Amino acid sequence: MSNTISSRFSVMLAIGALLTWIVCVPAEVRADPSPGMTRDSHHSVHGGHMSDFVGHSLHGLLRHKKDLGLSAEQSAKIKAISTDYTKTRIREEADLKLAEVDVRTLVHDEKAELPAIETAMKKSESAHTALRLEGVKALRTATAVLTPEQHEKWRAIRMARHREGYGEGKQSREYSHGREG
Repeated sequence: MSNTISSRFSVMLAIGALLTWIVCVPAEVRADPSPGMTRDSHHSVHGGHMSDFVGHSLHGLLRHKKDLGLSAEQSAKIKAISTDYTKTRIREEADLKLAEVDVRTLVHDEKAELPAIETAMKKSESAHTALRLEGVKALRTATAVLTPEQHEKWRAIRMARHREGYGEGKQSREYSHGREG
């Protein structure tokens, strides 16, 4: 009988340790980024709040407004979308951080019931999803401002930057960074 209690206690202890590790150890420590990716680019791939892929993309549209042939009206619309997204992102990131504080607090509270911890974790995941979804909405709204021709030019610019980042351009940048440092 005491063997059964002891093994159940061990399982509960292991689950508690795992939950604590999942909640308390930052994601960038738990999962190593892919080779060649920085911690920030790893975060942006997974929709994290450290690096703002959507904001960079919106600013990229504005940076390339001459290449894309954006009108003043299109530029103004994209600027407004970018500003609105930035404000929303700040609010959503705050909600996510607050939800994570609640999760950590409950996990460390030995008296907290598992359903309460689960609810807090679901709230955190929901905040994370809301943040990511707002980014998708902003990008889609901004690209809807473009004409089909501008959209194709934007796609070509992004593909060229992608090839540069992951092709020969990456090797030359790594080589130059190695020589500078």
